[in-house]
Formats: sequence, structure tokens, C-alpha cells
Amino acid sequence: MLQLFALIVVVFLSFGALPASAAGNLDAAALAAAVEKGRAEQLDVLAPRTFAAAVQASQNATKEAERGRGTEKVAARVQEGEAALQKARTVATNARQTLGGVIKTRQDALVAEAPKFSGEAWTKANDRFLQAMRENESGDLPNAQKRAAEAEVLLRDAELIGIKGGILNEARNLIAQADEAKVERYAPRTLQSAKRHLAEAEQEIQRNRYDVAQPRKLAAQARYDARHATYLAAQVQRVMQQEKDDQAGIEALILSWEEPLQRIADDMELDIRFDEGHQAPMKELGEYAQQRTAEVRRLKQELQDREEQIAALNNQLKRVESRLGGESQERIALQRQVDAQAQLRANIAAIEASFSSDEARVYRQGEHVVMSLLGINFPSGRSTIDGSSAALMKKVQSALARFPDATVVVEGHTDANGSDSANLILSQDRADAVKQYLVSQFGANAEKVSSIGYGEARPVATNETAAGRARNRRIDLVIHVQGSG
Repeated sequence: MLQLFALIVVVFLSFGALPASAAGNLDAAALAAAVEKGRAEQLDVLAPRTFAAAVQASQNATKEAERGRGTEKVAARVQEGEAALQKARTVATNARQTLGGVIKTRQDALVAEAPKFSGEAWTKANDRFLQAMRENESGDLPNAQKRAAEAEVLLRDAELIGIKGGILNEARNLIAQADEAKVERYAPRTLQSAKRHLAEAEQEIQRNRYDVAQPRKLAAQARYDARHATYLAAQVQRVMQQEKDDQAGIEALILSWEEPLQRIADDMELDIRFDEGHQAPMKELGEYAQQRTAEVRRLKQELQDREEQIAALNNQLKRVESRLGGESQERIALQRQVDAQAQLRANIAAIEASFSSDEARVYRQGEHVVMSLLGINFPSGRSTIDGSSAALMKKVQSALARFPDATVVVEGHTDANGSDSANLILSQDRADAVKQYLVSQFGANAEKVSSIGYGEARPVATNETAAGRARNRRIDLVIHVQGSG
């Protein structure tokens, strides 16, 4: 019986144990995975020599396992690799503590894609960084710190080149292509505009490499100008060639400009004429578009008002019908609310009609009325109301007179040019100036008028275009109407 039990144990162990070569493969694979993990921890750059020893040990372990060598040899190589990785981690921890500044600087350069954009500058900076790490690894801290200081300067230079490359290279390439195509002969002003915007973008990056919003806008404008100049040059060349061939090229060019305008006018069912130039048709198209935009806003507002009114009245009617007494008084109150809503709509329509499209936009926001003053003029960077805004402010006075019991919040807004803090202060100063104007010039009740600046935080249009930035530079008067609900 005892012999039978021993036989079962032997059979079980023979099935449960791995062959020696398979065990060696597993150990070698585990070491290879540990090496890759160490690479992800940047041990290859923070402890280059020791990490290289770990890599060599891993490669030797893999070769010996593949050749079917004994587990002892594979295990010895694996042990060498694990010891080297442990030492590399210790060295890396020491480097992070004593040379943390240059390590962060290198990471900043990598984020800026310095290896992609700065080429030789990156290679030189990274070599100096690795020298510092090797000096630290060998225990020579003074030399390590000296090399680290040198590397930090080089890495910052490579980072700056990388930031510029990422933002500016496309514009640079487009301008270079335009220069090669001799675009400046035919579209000099537009190409010069591209070069000017590119130079301004580079200056902004040089001034503050980490505030890239404005450089990105300038670079985008430079790209557009370069493409536009290339297009214009091609058109001018084509026209000049046609003129040489007596094909009336300039006439063909002007007619090609008129054609899309005519198609738009046809879609709008407008009868436009070009016999006195382009200004009259353009003005007519613009006025028609403004009328349609205003009509759409009015209809949307009316629809929203009616939906809100119907919902509110239905809810109140249900409550009235559920009660027995006071039915006539409740219905009278409801009628007053309906009348108040109608009066509010009439006031908004009248105010909107009093302003031109470039003076103000008037719309309803919940239970409040907003007058967004686009035409109010301030000197650049200042908060004094320009005398040219007097006529507009007079219209504002007439509009506010329609809501004698209302409270008003004057909101100041800017575009995204300039720093956040400067824009916030400027918007508050301008909002305060408008509040003071309402109180001192029009006799508004100071207790019912407040002011607040939002800086660039609440744009109503893109800051990528001059027209969008103009819309974002505004004063909003938010009128809290009493009894409108």
C-alpha cells in the first residue's frame, strides 16, 4: 500500500512540474517585461549605465533560455538583471532628488516635441543631459551638477525651438512656398501681411513661451494670408496672361466676382444690378441678411415666450380649477400676467427697432431683458466713454425708461487679447463707467444699478477673427423686470 502511494506521488509531480527550458523561458520573459517597465520609468536616461547592464543581462537570459541551457544559467542572468534594475531605481531616485530641475526641463522639451522640431539643438542638449546623469551615476555630484546646469540651458533653447516649430512651421512652409513661386510680384501686400503676422507670433512666443493663445491666432492668420496671397497671385497671373492674349482678362475677373453675388441674390429673390459698381448690391444683400436675422430672432423669442406663457397658464388654471373659492380673482390675476407678457414683448420689439445692428442687440434671457451694446466706444485700453457714444447712450436712456421699476446690472466684457487679469480689470472699469454715466447723466437710481466685469470669460463670438473680437468687446445691460412673470 505504501509503495502504491509513492508511485502516485511521483506521477503527480511529473505532470505538475514544468520542463527546465520552459521555466527558463518564463524567468527570461519576466525580466524582459521588468526592463520595459524600467524604461517607462525613465531608468534608461536617469541611470544609463546601470540600466544598460540590466538590458544586457535580459538579452543574455533570453538567448540562453532559447538555446535550452540549464535553469541555473538562466537564473543567474535573471538575477544579474534584477540586481541591475534595483540599482538603477536607486540611482534614478537619487537623480530626481538632486537633479530634479534639469529632469523637469527635459520633460518640458519633450512635451514641446523638441526632438521633432529642434534637431541638432535637441541632440546636443540631450547628450549633455546624459553626461550629467552618468556623472551622477558614478557618484561625482559636483560634475553632475555642472553638466546639469549646462544641459538645462541647452534644453530650454531646444524647448523654445520646439514650441516655435509646433506653432509656426506650417506658416513658415507656406510662406517659403509663396516666396519660391514669386508670389510677392503679384500679391505683395497680402504676402507681407503673412510675414508680419508670423514675425509677431514669434515675438510673442519669445516673450512668453507658455502663453501660446495669441501666437496661435497670429500663426493662423499668417497661414491664411499666405494661402490667400498664393491664390491672388495665381488669379493676377491668369488675368495678365489673358490680357496678353486679348481675351479681356480683367473683365472676366470682375464678372467672376459678380457671379456668386448674383447667385445669392437670386436665392434671396432680390433684383440687384452691377451697372454702378459693387457697393450698392453689397449693401442691399447685407441689409436683407440683417432683416432676416432680426426676423429669426424675433420669431424665436416669440415662440419661446408663447411656450413659457402657455405652460405657466395651464399650470395655474389647473390649480384654479382644483379650488372652489376665489375663481374670479384668480382669473383676473392670470389675465394681468398675460397682459404683462404682451407689454414686455412690445417693449422689447420697440427697443430693438430703435437700435441699428451695429449699435446693439436686444433679446430676452429668461425673465430678463438684455441690451448688448456693441457700438459704445472706449479709447484703447481705457474706460472713459467716448463722446461719439452720446447718441447711443441717449437711446439706452429711452429704453430703460420703459422699465421704471427694473434693476439693472451693467456687465463689462472684453475680447481675448491681453492677459486675463488685465481684461478683467478693464471690463470692470468700463462697466463702472457706464453705471456712473447712467446715474450722473440720466439720473438713474444708484441703488438699482450695479456693475460687474467678466473680462474675456463670456464670449459671444469667436476670438479668431476681427469681427468676432469686436462683438466680444461689449457692454451688456441686464434688465431685471419687475412683475413680468
